[in-house]
Amino acid sequence: MANGFLQEGFRRARAAVEPVVRQTVTAEYAERLQQADAKQRRHLLRMMKREIHRRVDEKAPRWGLY
Repeated sequence: MANGFLQEGFRRARAAVEPVVRQTVTAEYAERLQQADAKQRRHLLRMMKREIHRRVDEKAPRWGLY
């Protein structure tokens, strides 16, 4: 089952990249989150989550090279 083997490799690559990306994006958003009110904070957290996923996809695509 070569396909399952490849998927596991991509999963590991994403798992290796995600903590670093999460840390950098969180640092970028930190000041804006401190200054925001509750409504803005919810919006910023959603945007931060999207940005993390986007950058992880850039560095380690889900299914290899598209």
